[in-house]
Amino acid sequence: MDVRSIDLSSTTGTTGLHGASAITKLLAFACVLAAVVVQQNLFVVLACALLLIATVIGFRLPWRAIFALAAYPGLFALVFAFAAAPDPITGALFVTRAVAAALAAVILVFVTPYPQIFAPLQSVLPEVVGDALLMTYRSLFLLADKFERLRRAVRLRSGLSHGHPLRAAKATAGAMGSLVLYAFDLSQREYDLMRLRGYQGRMRTTLPPARSRTFDAALLAGAGAVLIIATVFRVSGAALTPYSWLLPAAAGTAVLLTIAWRLIRS
Repeated sequence: MDVRSIDLSSTTGTTGLHGASAITKLLAFACVLAAVVVQQNLFVVLACALLLIATVIGFRLPWRAIFALAAYPGLFALVFAFAAAPDPITGALFVTRAVAAALAAVILVFVTPYPQIFAPLQSVLPEVVGDALLMTYRSLFLLADKFERLRRAVRLRSGLSHGHPLRAAKATAGAMGSLVLYAFDLSQREYDLMRLRGYQGRMRTTLPPARSRTFDAALLAGAGAVLIIATVFRVSGAALTPYSWLLPAAAGTAVLLTIAWRLIRS
């Protein structure tokens, strides 16, 4: 997972989702996640996944990276389905639910900068935890650059030691050990600098205002509608089950229309 590409998408994107309020996006994510988790109908969960796919395509998000990241939980759910699912329908429900939940989470991080995601949580999390989450994100980029330089050095060394896998393995182990020591040193230096600059045990993150309140309201209303429909299908049970196939059919139509609209715009 390339954290830098995620950060680039979340901070430089210009879509409506990027301009929405972070609190609105968190509430919308919570609604979609709740709709996926509480639902036992495969067709309803599949409709949620298709709507998320339509969202990715419609807002021109980096779909390859998003779909690749969302597929990882699906692979683990597939293994779990083979081991524990009593029938193929239940196994398909496990996999679809994992992919849909992952899609919602990945879309959130691709359109919302990391500090804005954790800023609303700072009011409920302990001060040390909130500050540690913010500083850890910054450190990831520094460690990623350091790891890239170490990886290049190891490759050059292993090239010089071609035909000696033990020497290459020894160089790799030494590089990883050096990275761990560098991480400890980095954390200590950052803490010392923060103390010198007046750190008093609390970091404040200011949330930018929403670009369009109308879009925020529409986004929250759409996510709320998804949750309401999922709840109705869960409560009604057998009464609406024969008609549940209509939901993925409508969502699939939305995906096709979104693809056609994007091709026309291109």
